[in-house]
Amino acid sequence: MKTKIIISIIGLLYLTSVSTDAAGQENANTLLSKTDHTMFGVKDKSADVKMIMINLKNGKQKVKEATLLQKGTNKKLFRYTYPKSDSGIATLSLPDNQVYLYLPLFKKPKKITNLAQSNAFNHSDFSFQDMATKSYAEKYTPQLIGTTDTSYVLKLKPKDDNSTYSYLVATINKSHYYPEKIAYYNQKGQKVKVAVYHFKKVENYWIADVVSMTDLKKNHETKIIMSNIKINRGLNDDMFTVKNLAAKQ
Repeated sequence: MKTKIIISIIGLLYLTSVSTDAAGQENANTLLSKTDHTMFGVKDKSADVKMIMINLKNGKQKVKEATLLQKGTNKKLFRYTYPKSDSGIATLSLPDNQVYLYLPLFKKPKKITNLAQSNAFNHSDFSFQDMATKSYAEKYTPQLIGTTDTSYVLKLKPKDDNSTYSYLVATINKSHYYPEKIAYYNQKGQKVKVAVYHFKKVENYWIADVVSMTDLKKNHETKIIMSNIKINRGLNDDMFTVKNLAAKQ
């Protein structure tokens, strides 16, 4: 009789554990979906961009400027306008992890392989992978690992086996479901980069107008500041083509 009771208790505990894990995963998926809705809720977006690259060892800075066009969750065109040496350099992100780089010197767009997307984006602390536009739910499997009074903490495991990162830890704002901070861990489980986000309301949408990425090993930071932000202006799909990438601006 005692044996049956023990077996029943063990079975109940197992079912409770499975049920709790399933509920937690459903909750994590829901949170990530809400984050995607906040991050990619607009149909399209354009902005002027200032990129400040800071050597944290000596305080020296380099400033670059660019224009940004984005449509949906998988189309983004980023084109440098300053300094003169960088003017015209552009990247285009398209569906299915397609990323193209255009260098005016060579006058021909080059497709960036999946492996090469881990490389630094024009000497910044962002990689091509970091700069690509794709919903979090498409890229990661989430796990809720903590909560505070103001935020949720999600562990995000990349679905792409070629990802530079083994996982990310994202701090998500409880009220508006945007990421406040994301820590990036390499394949050895070491924290290598940290991104910090600042959001503001633009026409009733939360938009990240400042993103700072710090490379902890290089002791270097890149800050992206967006201004003149315009949303839902009906950007044409023809703007996000390889042909347009090489067009004279």
